[in-house]
Amino acid sequence: MGLLHSGHSKLLELSCNEFSLTFTGESGNKKSTDLNINKYTPAELRITSTYINKIVVKTLSNHGQLVENSGCIMKPCFYEDGSYQLILELKDEGDYELFHMGVNLNDKFQKISKCYFGIVDFSSDIGLSNFLITKDGQTILSIDIEVFPSKIDYRKDYEEIMREINEEIYSLAFGLIGKTYLETNLVDTNYQTNAEFINILKCIFNGLERSIKRVIANPKHNVETVESLRCIEKSKSPSRNTISYLRRHPNALEKNDNGFIRGRDGNYSATMVVDKRKITTIDIYENRFVKYMITNIIRRLKVIENTVTKVTDGKSEYINFLREKRIILEKHIKYNFSNISDITGKKTMSLVFQMAPGYKEIYKKYIMLSKGLALGDGIYQMTPKKLYSLYEIWCYMKIHHILSDLGYEVQEYGILRYKDNGLYLNLQQDSEAKMIYSNSKNRLELWYNKSYTSPTTNQRPDTVLCIKNLNNEDDNRIYIFDAKYRINVDDMGIVGPLEEDINVMHRYRDAIVSKLSNKIQFKYDTFGAYVMFPYGDEEKFKEHDFYKSIEEVNIGAFPMLPGSTKLITRQLEKIIEQSSLEARSDRVVIDEYDEGGKFKHENVIIANVKDRNHFKSYKENKFYHIPISSLSKLRPNVEYLAFYQPKGNGNNNDKFSEDGGVRYYGKIKSCKEYNREECVEIKSRPGTEKKKYLRIELEEIKETTKIEPIQYGTRLISYTTMYLLKKAENTHELKLGSSLELEVYKIMKKISKAKKVEIKKISSKAKNDEEEIIKEYSIGDINIKIDGAIIKVENKEIAFGKFENELYNINKA
Repeated sequence: MGLLHSGHSKLLELSCNEFSLTFTGESGNKKSTDLNINKYTPAELRITSTYINKIVVKTLSNHGQLVENSGCIMKPCFYEDGSYQLILELKDEGDYELFHMGVNLNDKFQKISKCYFGIVDFSSDIGLSNFLITKDGQTILSIDIEVFPSKIDYRKDYEEIMREINEEIYSLAFGLIGKTYLETNLVDTNYQTNAEFINILKCIFNGLERSIKRVIANPKHNVETVESLRCIEKSKSPSRNTISYLRRHPNALEKNDNGFIRGRDGNYSATMVVDKRKITTIDIYENRFVKYMITNIIRRLKVIENTVTKVTDGKSEYINFLREKRIILEKHIKYNFSNISDITGKKTMSLVFQMAPGYKEIYKKYIMLSKGLALGDGIYQMTPKKLYSLYEIWCYMKIHHILSDLGYEVQEYGILRYKDNGLYLNLQQDSEAKMIYSNSKNRLELWYNKSYTSPTTNQRPDTVLCIKNLNNEDDNRIYIFDAKYRINVDDMGIVGPLEEDINVMHRYRDAIVSKLSNKIQFKYDTFGAYVMFPYGDEEKFKEHDFYKSIEEVNIGAFPMLPGSTKLITRQLEKIIEQSSLEARSDRVVIDEYDEGGKFKHENVIIANVKDRNHFKSYKENKFYHIPISSLSKLRPNVEYLAFYQPKGNGNNNDKFSEDGGVRYYGKIKSCKEYNREECVEIKSRPGTEKKKYLRIELEEIKETTKIEPIQYGTRLISYTTMYLLKKAENTHELKLGSSLELEVYKIMKKISKAKKVEIKKISSKAKNDEEEIIKEYSIGDINIKIDGAIIKVENKEIAFGKFENELYNINKA
């Protein structure tokens, strides 16, 4: 084991005649110093030892010196992310061992002469950390040192996180049970007062008493074997224990010549035997627990009754109510549970309290009254260890709280689970859980540790918010909220998340994909991804690049600590209230167009150019015109115009020959109607002067990759999308209608080139007067149809994955 660098300070030293134990390490924590937290918070120090009167304890002072300390507090020296060297020096003989938090560290220590050296880190555990020294198997020293968080304020933020988590858990459990089992609406608060207890009792007492009476009328019972000493003539079923009894009590034998027990001086028979009988008993665990719950309610009623009596001098309206209910419950205990023993040992829940009539109702109402989660021995307690895990849970619970405040009602309490011994919080590493919310507009799913499978690797973000629009089933959005209990302070003192954590958000967005309906392509599902990190100054963080990046690329970070959640609240409110179009406008465009923009949004008109002279005038003067009689109506969403230059037959010099196809386009600036004679750029033919034309003015004419004419070009005008205009290689591709058709056409081109056969497009057919179009092609003699998501080869339906092989096989045949 390597030792820490020399020059580290002594932080704590315990010495006596038998041994000395020294902790060394950095006297402070850079992260904590940069954030100016935990600086003056006293740290607890607990020491018990068989040599307590002999041990001299020295701790680090505020001036950096090691001084004697006879108290139980010290300067904060130990932090969750620090590494500390322990030196155990032995001054007498004996078999010594050192333990830390139940783990034997002897194997990790180097021994040099009578000294042991080793390094310990606390791995994000905070609070009291225990070390033990044993000698010859007996504990001679126990020391608890207090480990501080390095990124949050121990006394302020940590305690608030613990309190808020427990409050949210209580609130969730109370809401779940109240929604499921309570007939009357109850209002939960963060702290249950005596008045609230009384009001809850009013709502549920009648149901509670009915459940108790049901248990009394039909109690659970067991059959037990009871043994007792009886005269032999009254015994029906002697026990095998009779033999042992007779050996110890020979006076229960009498001499009898016909007896079956042989002695030295003759035969004997027994006058008394141990008799066994089976009896039915209700003194079982479940009934003891019912008695325990009723007794606890009585105890609470007595406390409240005494309190109210002292405050009101016995004149409160509540006193008679409390006394009446207490007397009812005491009668049940006196007359119906008198033969039931008191419960002892660990209190756990059996399946009876989940399934048995009467028992389960008593248990649920008892939880309501105690406003807590019955977990084994008592109320739910959150462990203070592993602060990064605690921070993840707090962030999840805080988002839940914000969603509830925004008016979303919980529909499914997926993070709470019933088990055989109570309600449990189901937030664990590598375990999925979710809450479901809804209002009139959206259904929200808040996932914890949701796993996503992709063609490459699986992803598991901490918190995922899925937004599903109830009025539009296609409007589904995913937002990632990843809690990172890490913080960066740069050389300028600017506080923010780690850059590598922001890079993880980019990874999530790129890796979480799902298949499109065509089953051959993937689409990105994540609209935004954000890091949540422990920092409290929200106003200062607004100037950070990783906050501004949210507006630009919808990836960034939010500071999250108790009392510092305004920014993430604002973001949650924004994203759940956005329309689908607004959300997509905030999204980073992976490709310039989505599926609709690629194939459906036909905002480009392709216009046939008569000859070279016309095109020269159009290009030089940035316009195009067309007889209105040839154009029923210009589509309102058209934004661009592209020129189709007919190739001709080679004999007409006015045609474009090798220059044929689509090469130029321009953005439409304006449109107007005029008489043909008003066009000064191109002289009108006789007889056409008064003919109405539509003149389209263009802003600028740009050149695009040449689109080759194939089979036949544009007769007069046609429409396409900007995506296809920039991506197409031939005029067939200008009219592709979907990603599936594009992939099919790619394969046809491949086979056409390999087999040297021509692809021909057959006129599209409308499908039952609907918008969807049946596309039809031929490659050689083979007929291919694309009907929505269905591919047919020679009228035989073929899966896309088998399409290429099918074409090759037909060609071979």
